[in-house]
Amino acid sequence: MLMMIVSILTACGSFASRFEGGNSEVYYPGVKYSMEKARSGYGGFYYFDVPFSFVFDTVMLPVDAIRIGTNNL
Repeated sequence: MLMMIVSILTACGSFASRFEGGNSEVYYPGVKYSMEKARSGYGGFYYFDVPFSFVFDTVMLPVDAIRIGTNNL
């Protein structure tokens, strides 16, 4: 049960940063999003999410590089 809950809650910063927008011109937007939320007082969950967002953002790095490169043309 615990593993299921953890797997559902992981990399939320990565998903939120991509769907909410605002971080479209940066690499590792999920890590940035999670750190901003954690520092603004939303609690320790976002600090817990940073490693998972880092892994997901690393997987998505080629896609982000293409998107950022295309936007800068």
